[in-house]
Amino acid sequence: MLEDQRFIISRDIPIEVGGLFILVALVGIGFAIWGYRTGGPRGEQILRATAGVLSGLGLFVAGYIAYKTQIVNEPFQCAGGGGGCALVEKSKYANFLGVHMSIWGLIGYATILGATIWKGDNARLAAFGLALFGFTVSLVLRYLELWEIHAACQWCWASAVLMTVLLVVNSCRLIGYYGTGDPEQQTSFADEAEPDPAS
Repeated sequence: MLEDQRFIISRDIPIEVGGLFILVALVGIGFAIWGYRTGGPRGEQILRATAGVLSGLGLFVAGYIAYKTQIVNEPFQCAGGGGGCALVEKSKYANFLGVHMSIWGLIGYATILGATIWKGDNARLAAFGLALFGFTVSLVLRYLELWEIHAACQWCWASAVLMTVLLVVNSCRLIGYYGTGDPEQQTSFADEAEPDPAS
């Protein structure tokens, strides 16, 4: 039943590109585990830094597609000469509510980056919720690519990988640190409250 979809992926995503996707995912998940296991303010800093880098990469991917399609009005290229990107771009699913999907991607990654920079429990919950929403949208779009469009866009799959790892990282941040407030702020308050032995 899935033979057609496997063929589409192997046709439109070269093994080198797929290997790069796997490498990025493994590195991101490795940093997520490291940050979760480290604990304390340093552990969350690792998770926030990882989420920040992933969000930056997502902004680059979405920004490249937006630049090509919305500014210079040129087709964006897939590595290795694959035609999947062009087929996906020509489909009716390239826009939602009259707005190109790359613009939605820019908005999504920018808001996740904002929740990453922001501190405290509300930021942890917001970053997780946004990443979960982005991951769900990515799943729907990959389904549409493989079952409706019958093509795979490498840039779209890159975004899906980044959003998946962002969900892992922000899940670790939420599970490991929710309810702890802002550890950095607590440390500074403790330092202020501690009496000066010289006085």
